[in-house]
Amino acid sequence: MNEQDIRINHLPCLTWNRLGVNHRSVPVKSGLEGAAKLMESGLDQDGITSENVTVSEAEAYADSLAHGIRREKYVAGKTAIYMTQAFQTGLGGEFTDYIDKVAGDASIYRVAANAKPAKPVILNYDFGAGADDAAIHVIVAGENSESTFLINYRSDADAAGFSAVGTKVILGKGAKLNLIKVNLLGSGFEQLDDTGAVAEESAVFSFRQMELGGAETYSGCYVDQNGQKSEAYIDSGYMVSEDHTLDLNYVTAQRGKKTVSNFNFKGVLQDRARKTLRDTIDFRNGSAGSVGDEQEDVLLLDPTVVNKSVPVILCEEEDVDGRHGASIGRLSEDMLYYLETRGLSEKVATVMMVRGRLHSIEREIPDDETQNAIDAFISEQFGMD
Repeated sequence: MNEQDIRINHLPCLTWNRLGVNHRSVPVKSGLEGAAKLMESGLDQDGITSENVTVSEAEAYADSLAHGIRREKYVAGKTAIYMTQAFQTGLGGEFTDYIDKVAGDASIYRVAANAKPAKPVILNYDFGAGADDAAIHVIVAGENSESTFLINYRSDADAAGFSAVGTKVILGKGAKLNLIKVNLLGSGFEQLDDTGAVAEESAVFSFRQMELGGAETYSGCYVDQNGQKSEAYIDSGYMVSEDHTLDLNYVTAQRGKKTVSNFNFKGVLQDRARKTLRDTIDFRNGSAGSVGDEQEDVLLLDPTVVNKSVPVILCEEEDVDGRHGASIGRLSEDMLYYLETRGLSEKVATVMMVRGRLHSIEREIPDDETQNAIDAFISEQFGMD
């Protein structure tokens, strides 16, 4: 297959680039075969509808619902050269242009106003060996609705392939939507997973990710808190092993008054893994009374890992409260010794610590099958299947 390079995961405001964190250039494939199998459930509930449309129809529809966003010419004193999308996403404009070309079609999921379906809508993508596929989703949550969408990516443990996914979410006034994505792809996969959301007045967007699989994983989420009193919660758990790469970019643009954003990251790195996390809280002009907090907790199991964390707070408003922090450390030898004196091997004790680190994210997934798959994946990574 032919390949091209695209630039993704741009920081909203550029920084000194000695460590190469302003953006990421990645090779992507063209002419995808579309071999992934999709199993859907939860669509038979009252208030939930779905339809397959062309890519251009889906993109035009999403853009039309994001019409209220004010695109600034300058952000934090610098030209917003990467903010060219009508509907901003985490990976950025070049990825949107790419997936619009390679995706065969797209899906639009709608939650009716005031609907509160009891079960989550689940999209299970099963990738076979060598599968290359692209998918586009548009999720529209009507006013005062409450819903959950769970998207799983799975394959055999040693499978290789390529996956590109774009998801755009629009939350109407007072809507609450939980979006969960779980990556359990094989050790030879390249995965690009892009998310963008627009939250209107008093809307609540909760985004949870478990990034555990793949050889090269690139993920991003951009939330436009367009409405006053809107809330955005991003919780991400990750584990990177061997010589694999994980590159992340999360941004909340808080435009409305009295908005809330909260980032929580829990991660584990081992072997020769490499991880870059960019997380940006962007208080825009007009966001008086808003608050934001970003926290990361990283566990380093080996001295050969490479960890890059870039927490950023941008501010154009005086009456705001922004905080960030990071905790990066190794397993306590005292804790390991204590567990070993209780009859546990070092490997078992390590797995217990890893699961404890990721459990706060996993326990919020409302699907037992997915939780069991996550536990099994972690065990396999440590040779305990």
